[in-house]
Amino acid sequence: MKKYDVFIIGTGTAGKMVAHTCRNAGMSVGIVDKREYGGTCSQRGCDPKKLLLASSEAAQFARDMQGDGLQGDIHVNWKDVYNYIKRYTQDIPENTRASLKESGVDCYYGDGAFIDDSTFKVNDTTIKASHFVIASGLKTRPLDIPGEQHCKTSDDFFSMQELPKKMVFIGGGYIAMEFSHMMARAGVDVTILERSAQILSPFESYVARHLEEYSRALGIDIVCHANASAVEENDGRFTVFYHKEGKQHQITTDIVYNTAGRVPSVEGLDLEKAGVVTGHAGVTVNKYLQSTSNSRFYACGDVSAANLPLTPLSSREASIVAQNITGKLQELPSIHIPSVAFTIPQVASIGLTEQQANKQGLDYKIYAQDASKWFNNQRINGSTYAYKIITDASTDTILGAHIISQEAGETINLFSLAMNHGIPFEKLKNTVFTYPSWANDISSF
Repeated sequence: MKKYDVFIIGTGTAGKMVAHTCRNAGMSVGIVDKREYGGTCSQRGCDPKKLLLASSEAAQFARDMQGDGLQGDIHVNWKDVYNYIKRYTQDIPENTRASLKESGVDCYYGDGAFIDDSTFKVNDTTIKASHFVIASGLKTRPLDIPGEQHCKTSDDFFSMQELPKKMVFIGGGYIAMEFSHMMARAGVDVTILERSAQILSPFESYVARHLEEYSRALGIDIVCHANASAVEENDGRFTVFYHKEGKQHQITTDIVYNTAGRVPSVEGLDLEKAGVVTGHAGVTVNKYLQSTSNSRFYACGDVSAANLPLTPLSSREASIVAQNITGKLQELPSIHIPSVAFTIPQVASIGLTEQQANKQGLDYKIYAQDASKWFNNQRINGSTYAYKIITDASTDTILGAHIISQEAGETINLFSLAMNHGIPFEKLKNTVFTYPSWANDISSF
């Protein structure tokens, strides 16, 4: 049996930060992972995704500038893209483990589960701890349809060494839209089956519609109100069956990806034996990120039900958990959080959508425009640029901001700054930014 002050499940952004901080405070710390050390973001998520995106961005920019300074055939070499990713990710597991060990953290590997509210067992080792931290992240949401075992997940995307001719994504959220834009630009025939009325359903419909129109023009076939019902294999190819408007349809493809969303990765941990309550959004926690049902347990990162599953929040939550465990009481602050779909163009959002403002009965003003003809978009021969800003009608406080553009992910950060520090929309517009930058366009919003 091993005993620790703190034992952590998960070695991603959140888990390893808690481990290092608690160990530096003089606590005995153990950590476990059932997958490669380092977590999703660095190996199967944010970082390798942006590496994949780099070649697509370069290819699109070059294609858009054909005849206006650039000439010649531009294409994506997927084998080179794959090797580019591997060069970045291949050393992460060992480097993560080595860093933890150097700090004095005991490292375990394998599936584990709770026996009771103070005991965790992994392989043949029984572990007791004063504090447990759940930082196990998310996993792909099951489709619960016949043949779903034939579907790949986003994890598999990063190990795909050859491009198929045809690809189907079941689900039209972040993952599907980002991957489909890369695939379409690499010459793959892409279909997206989305069960709701719009892609990127959490986003403001105004910018989501602009992305949908552009995606169709790119050659992506988007089928909304499509409910996948089964997947069948036949001679190495796959048929996806789906229902739309009361009728059954089917599509044959080389590969199928389940991109229907992600759910907390807690299955198999037997958290109920530890008295830890979980919900559809993750481990239920209070303002200190403690389990509401067992105060010796904490949760941070994507598996916590406290916030959106975004990497910057994982780091912030991990810091709060570590501070609370080491005796420096910290609460989770209430903040406005921006999010971005890294398609080309990007879609970025923060705060309320117009639909949400309506449901709350707020008195608001709308500033919305198609800005495709503006200089910054024209400079790169871009196709789509639009925004919708929602403000309080009486105070000019920014309630929400929604942008689709080549640099929406950067522009939205200025709205995050304004919303989190109480800067009214008019003051943001009157701020002097460099010209002719994308930020300067805010003065014309």
